[in-house]
Amino acid sequence: MKITFTLIVLCFSLELMAQKAGTPDSSFGVDGKVLTSFPNSFPDCATAATLSDGSIITVGTITFSNGIDTGGFLALKYSANGVLDTTFGKGGMSLVKGTGTGQAIAIQADDKIIIGGYGSNFSSSFISIARVNAFGTIDSSFGNNGVILTNWGQNCHDIVIQKDGKILIFGEDNTSFITMRYLDNGALDQTFGDGGIVKTSFGGPAENGNAIVLDPQGKITVAGDDGESILLARYNPNGTLDQSFGQEGKVISNLTNHIDDIYDIALQPDGKIVAAGASSTFNKSNILVVRYLINGRLDSSFATNGFIVNKLPYNTLSKRLALQSDNKIVVCGYAISDSIYGHFLTERFLSNGTIDSSFNDSGYEITKMDQSDAANAIIIQHDGKIVLAGDARETPPNPLLYLVALARYDNDETKKQIIVQKIKHYIQTHNNAQATTLNSLSIYPNPAQNVLHIQGLSSNAKLTVVDFNGSIAVSYELRAVSGVYNLNIASLHAGNYLLKIETNGEVVTKQFVKE
Repeated sequence: MKITFTLIVLCFSLELMAQKAGTPDSSFGVDGKVLTSFPNSFPDCATAATLSDGSIITVGTITFSNGIDTGGFLALKYSANGVLDTTFGKGGMSLVKGTGTGQAIAIQADDKIIIGGYGSNFSSSFISIARVNAFGTIDSSFGNNGVILTNWGQNCHDIVIQKDGKILIFGEDNTSFITMRYLDNGALDQTFGDGGIVKTSFGGPAENGNAIVLDPQGKITVAGDDGESILLARYNPNGTLDQSFGQEGKVISNLTNHIDDIYDIALQPDGKIVAAGASSTFNKSNILVVRYLINGRLDSSFATNGFIVNKLPYNTLSKRLALQSDNKIVVCGYAISDSIYGHFLTERFLSNGTIDSSFNDSGYEITKMDQSDAANAIIIQHDGKIVLAGDARETPPNPLLYLVALARYDNDETKKQIIVQKIKHYIQTHNNAQATTLNSLSIYPNPAQNVLHIQGLSSNAKLTVVDFNGSIAVSYELRAVSGVYNLNIASLHAGNYLLKIETNGEVVTKQFVKE
């Protein structure tokens, strides 16, 4: 029995060693790619998110070649494995007409989809917002028949949903950052800023607001650039500038003496701010990743002096980033790796800001989706797999064809999840077949911090704690045990473990979490 258990854990580990993080996932679409087009139309994908069931929602814009149909915001729904869900909207597509260009997405707790972007008419530009139900119909309870057209700003680049359901829209009006907060019904929240609107100027001629994030206390951090420097601001929940951040709530950084742009930000669990974009000269663009402390100062422990400019032999740019559970940083964008055309780029950095060479053996992966393509969004799925979403298109001399493109990659976290699922399956089938007198055994609390209580032991027993790499972490031989035994797990690192209990020729295995 001991040999069987050890071999199973070892086999699971060896089986997964062959899966390399950063390589295309062959179980997704065709060779890890999914391309979607629609007749007589030009769809694109600007961003993406997931619903509670793991379904993938892409958001962008669609226009039609016949000059008759009206375009607007486009949302597509795929299963977690990349299959277009034809029950969503009409044939997998939800179209909100007359809204302009879709650029931002947020998913509410009830899986309703908020889409933001911009439009224009003959006299002015306006921010567009729409809400779509989880099954693809326009939510008429929001704004004016599901749509809000706001003339106070020019562009919406990002959206977040507060815990109380209020909706934060972020963008710019060319001269300043603009943040707006809406109630769930689409009305401006009068308790935020000036009638629901906050404008912040950094004194530059043109300021681009690109990303917004919330911390657990409800403070709001926004980021962008002015065509030369990185711009950050942080607000209190009521919209006033947080004076503990930077200089009176603002941070201006020019790190490279070149053009530094930031397109996305994320918060680590410790409150540090990770930002990604590009640093450019007149003839070369490179991925830029920066980390700031919670007070807005550069984190000198990250890379070199708080930032890294990763110089690949291509023009590269990062559009979005995501943090793994181990705080590794995954960015996506494009790399112009052949001729003048770009392709999907994903790259991973360690939590200290250095390139993660274990990712595809180089730290990055370039995926050619079609003839010209760019990744505009990144999703870390529940099992750790990495999904990129963006555009692909054929270029002359072929007929011009616009495609929504998805790609998926294996990941280290994917391996861990597969191991967990396989071991869980083994535990269930093994326990059902083998354990009789140990069926009443229980462990608590779970998760546990320093001591794991084992209740139900009535004779001599051997306890073995194994991590999910198959390594033995703790082993004890117990004599004449009865009642509750207190197992000391204080020395274990935080994570998932298996507790194997052997007594009277029987074996039972329990899973627990060490906090």
